[in-house]
Amino acid sequence: MNTRLSGIFRRVSAPAIMAVALALNGFLNLATGVASALSVALRLEEVPDYLRLAPSRQLSGVLSVLLGLVLIVLGKGLFERRRRSWALSLAVLGLLMANNLYRGTTPQTAALSGLLIAGLLIFRKQFRVRAQVGVGYVQVVAMVSILFALTYGIVGTYVLRQQFDGLSTWGDAVYFTFVTYSTLGYGDILPQTPNARAFVVSMIPIGLVSFITAISALMGPAIEKRLRGVLSIMKTLQHVRDHVIICGYSNVSESAVEELQRKGVPYVILDDRADLVAHLQSKGHDVICGDPTRKEILKQASIDGAVGLIAAFDSDSVNILIAITAREMLRSAKGSRFRIVVRVEDEENIDKAKRAGADDVVSPSTLGGRQMALSAAERAGSPAS
Repeated sequence: MNTRLSGIFRRVSAPAIMAVALALNGFLNLATGVASALSVALRLEEVPDYLRLAPSRQLSGVLSVLLGLVLIVLGKGLFERRRRSWALSLAVLGLLMANNLYRGTTPQTAALSGLLIAGLLIFRKQFRVRAQVGVGYVQVVAMVSILFALTYGIVGTYVLRQQFDGLSTWGDAVYFTFVTYSTLGYGDILPQTPNARAFVVSMIPIGLVSFITAISALMGPAIEKRLRGVLSIMKTLQHVRDHVIICGYSNVSESAVEELQRKGVPYVILDDRADLVAHLQSKGHDVICGDPTRKEILKQASIDGAVGLIAAFDSDSVNILIAITAREMLRSAKGSRFRIVVRVEDEENIDKAKRAGADDVVSPSTLGGRQMALSAAERAGSPAS
């Protein structure tokens, strides 16, 4: 039991802890911001009165909610060790800390933000994955078109508010604009004059065209680039032989890649994290984005022509499942010199990995600990000079 617990604690990394803490902080600020708004809104008859009577508190509460949502999203990036998410988290936490101190109602959230900032600075070297994302002219035009469509709808609706039934504030204009563009049409706000109806008719094509164009412009190049990369890799792998398949990119995998490069042995990396795959491809590695526990992904990596497979994910269960899948695929290949090497962190899983079909099982934590113990013992046993 103690060994199992120690294995679990070894697998818990600082980025994972920071990601969970960041998401929890986001939920906390989201809850306090909503509670602050409700505590005042319940005492007023209308939201516009609330905005007029307490604008600073309202804006502070809204900012807390928005920043809380941003932190929840950034938590995923921290878990994946993204450098850009690390930098954005520092900026958002600083702004959130200042906002919480200004409100003065929840000092514990400001203290938590301060602790998270300190933690991010201490473990900054562990966030090394850099996303290769660029914003081109087409993307800028797409985003501007969305802003234009929203501005056109909101401002135009507010200017013509006297010609609508049930519309009197900026909030009503924003609500009506989003309902119109989403084509939901709740019917609680209706145009009453020919001019208002003509304006609504003009909103619909502008909104649909802007959003469809923006989605195509923002996502199209990424999809096209990904397809080109996959087709290029598949074409390369059709001719590669005697290569090594590396499943899961980690610190262990990085060392394995360096050794294979030094010896001139070709290799293919399999990983299901799209942003990491794009980063590795930009560095010139042959990478396939997919789940290595699936047979079709291993087939794409030309497992029939490979000489070995390294399962190097941080999860022992995933590595063992990869070994089972690979062994089943190669069971019919008699006399194969294919070798399966599995990484495990918990010593209790070594026998399981061997029974799953692994030819070699390596535990980096165990080997590292034994090597340090041997080094210390040699120093202790050496005669004093």
